[in-house]
Parts: sequence; structure tokens; C-alpha cells
Amino acid sequence: MEGTVLKLGLLAALVVCGSWGLNEEERLIRYLFKEKGYNKQLRPAAHKEDSVEISLALTLSNLISLGWTDSRLQWDAKEFGNISVLRLPSDMLWLPEIVLENNNDGSFQISYSCNVLIYPSGSVYWLPPAIFRSSCPISVTYFPFDWQNCSLKFSSLKYTAKEITLSLKQETDEGNRTYPVEWIIIDPEGFTENGEWEIVHRPARVNVDPSAPLDSPRHQDITFYLIIRRKPLFYVINILVPCVLISFMVNLVFYLPADSGEKTSVAISVLLAQSVFLLLISKRLPATSMAIPLIGKFLLFGMVLVAIVVLICVIVLNIHFRTPSTHVLSEGVKKLFLETLPELLHMSRPAEDGPNPRALVRRSSSLGYISKAEEYFSLKSRSDLMFEKQSERHGLARRLTTARRPPPGSEQTQQELFSELKPAVDGANFIVNHIRDQNNYNEEKDCWNRVARTVDRLCLFVVTPIMVVGTAWIFLQGAYNQPPPQPFPGDPFSYQEKDKRFI
Repeated sequence: MEGTVLKLGLLAALVVCGSWGLNEEERLIRYLFKEKGYNKQLRPAAHKEDSVEISLALTLSNLISLGWTDSRLQWDAKEFGNISVLRLPSDMLWLPEIVLENNNDGSFQISYSCNVLIYPSGSVYWLPPAIFRSSCPISVTYFPFDWQNCSLKFSSLKYTAKEITLSLKQETDEGNRTYPVEWIIIDPEGFTENGEWEIVHRPARVNVDPSAPLDSPRHQDITFYLIIRRKPLFYVINILVPCVLISFMVNLVFYLPADSGEKTSVAISVLLAQSVFLLLISKRLPATSMAIPLIGKFLLFGMVLVAIVVLICVIVLNIHFRTPSTHVLSEGVKKLFLETLPELLHMSRPAEDGPNPRALVRRSSSLGYISKAEEYFSLKSRSDLMFEKQSERHGLARRLTTARRPPPGSEQTQQELFSELKPAVDGANFIVNHIRDQNNYNEEKDCWNRVARTVDRLCLFVVTPIMVVGTAWIFLQGAYNQPPPQPFPGDPFSYQEKDKRFI
């Protein structure tokens, strides 16, 4: 019985204490807003010339921290049940109307109207969550090795520098030393690292323009800077490496024989592949005419070079298929492209110092046959030469004696011998002349082919260094395009948590 009474007493005490605490908070609100006559339309300043100091901080988890002091919201905690903090809706209090000046969507409202924290000293602390979309100039000159400097500029469009003073939020360390938060706060639990961008610097600074009057909204602002660097690995693997490999494939055109008929096809295929990559890159870049991106410069350089290679291929094919019946090979061209340039380009040529031994053997054997044929024709009469085989075919014996010949040395003998040998000599001369002409024709045509091969090798030695040097020069610009070591030129301060400037 006694235990039950004790429990009921404790429960009643808890209820009374809870109702007492609730009544104290309600009494405090009535005291601040009715008895003291709080008006949220009035600036919390005792005199007209006084300025309200507004502290500002930014957290990357979509939070902005605002703090100021309102003397009209002070109370004695002992008189109101030791209430140390009062939470009220933001529409009940005076607000400094701090907005993102360079916003991109035209919306100056916060995402959620959270409560305002009020402390007995009159300090007001407001942490409204918001998604800020700012306009940031993007420089694509060194894409994809670029870095950007984006800023968030906060100012009050309602109050001037005479009415409010903007400052950075101040905190204290373990030794009770005060320091301003001169950087953007990163909450490790609420921040997720971006896969494309890396934060290099994140300073915060109060900017005061002495040339602007105090009653101008442009006199003061607080700007948070984000210096970010693009992570180029994705673009290197998926765009740069294929582009470079495809561009260097154009050098294989100079190794293809002209008779294959694929020299121009390979060059045009490389040109089409570069056009496809240029189209893909243009879809990932902002439409701007201020600068040409680095990878765009490389593709344009490669496309111009491939177009020149296509022109060279047409010229080489034209030279390769030239014949003596259409063009004349001058001695100057022959000396330059068949003697001088092949030596400089280390091109191998067939030996032309002496005749081929096989040709000598073949030539001597041919002379032996010709001499025997002349002896045979001199002993045989024309009728025997014509009907010898026919008589043997009909079973007649072969004549063992030669035909009756006129006395040797007579004019008739010489005339008959000349008349008999003239058709054979004329035919042999015709064959020899035809073979000589054909050999000269083929030799000159082969000279044109060698000229075309020399031009191919010369273009290979010229285009390859140009491609290598041009590619290295273009991409080394991006490799040396690094963010500055300090956020602001001429200011050695790093604006990081490890380097605090104590007040």
C-alpha cells in the first residue's frame, strides 16, 4: 500500500514539474513579446546610428549559420525557471535578410524555415538549411585539366553598412582563445566527396569596398570561395587515350603500299573517328565561344593534320600510277628522289653497280644459238628448209647433200643470203627494240613508283615528329595548369583549420 502511494506521489511531482516548465516558457514568451513590446519590423539597435553585427558561416552540408545580438530578447534565466535557450519560429523575429547575391535560380528563399535559437544574453542563432545555386564563370580553356574558382557572395539587400556590419563567425578553442572561421566548414558526416571535382581551397573573406558609400548595398559582403580542380582520370581513359591512338594511326598510311588501294580509306576513316569524338566532347562542354578547350584544340590539330595526310595520299597515288606515256621524269626529279633523299632517309635500293651474272650466261648462250642458225641457213636452200619435214613425213629419205650452190663469193650468192636472212634479222631487230622499249617503259614506271615511296617515307619522317611535338605541346599546357598554392595572390595565409588567426 505504501509503495503504491509513493509511486503516485512521484508521478504527480513529475507532472507538476513538467507543467511548471511549460508555463515558464510560455511566460517568457509573453514577457518578451507582449510586456516588452517586441516588434520584428524594428532593427535591434538602441540608437539609430548603431550597427547590428551579423556573423556568418557556411557549411558544405547545405547549411548557413547566422548569428546576431538582439537586446530586446534578453532575460534573467533565474526568473524564468533557468531556461537557457528559447526556440521560436523564424517569422516571429527580426531577420537580417542575408541572401545569396549571385544566385542562379532567382530564388532567395530558404528550403526550410527552422526555429531560431535565442539565449538569455540576447544572442540569436539561426541555422537554416538551403540549397544554394550560384552563377559561376567556367573557363574551359584547359579542359579536362582545368580548375575553377567559384564563389558564394552573401549580402543584405535590405540593410546597408550603416545599419548592419557583416563579419565571420567566431569560435573558441580549448584554451578559450577566439578565432574567426575563415574557411568553409566541412562536416565529415554530411559531406560526400564528388567523383569529378576535388576541393583545393575553400577560404572565406569579408570584402569591404571603400569606394562605395556606406548606404550602398555594395559596400560590404561576405564571400565564400571554392577553388576546385577537375579529376581528369575519366576523360583520360575514355576520351584522350582513344583520341591519341586514333590520331597516331594515320602514320600507318605511309607504310601501306600504293597498290593496295587503301591509303586514302584509312586516312578518311581516322578523320571520321576524330569527328565522332569531337561531337561527343561538344556535348559535355558548355556552349561558349570565349575559349577552345584543350582536347578540342588537339582534335582540331589532328583533323587538320589528317586532312593534309589525305591530300598527300592523293598526290602519292598520282605519282605512283604515272607512266612514261603521261609524264616525263626529269633528271632533277630523278636525282633528288632517287639518289639524294633515299640516302638521307636510309632507304634501301637494289644494286645497280654491275650486270647480273645470269644475264651474261643467258646472253652468251643466245649468241651460240644464233651463230649455229646462221650456219644452218647458209647451207640449206629455202626449198629444203620448207619441205624437209614434209618429205620425212611421207617416208622420203632425208637429203644428205646440200643444194647446189653458186660459186662462193659471187654476187648472186651474197644476194640470196641477204634476202634469206633479212626477214629473220628484221624480226629479231623488232623483238629487240620492242623488248628494249618495254624495259625502258617499265624502268621509268618503276622510277615513278620509287619516287612515290620516297615521298611516302619523307612524309612519314615529317608528319610523325609534328604529331608527337604537337600532342606533347598541347597536353603539357594542361599538365602545368595547376591551382595556385594560396587562395589569394600575395596573401600568404592558407585559410585552413590548421592555421587559425587568433584575436
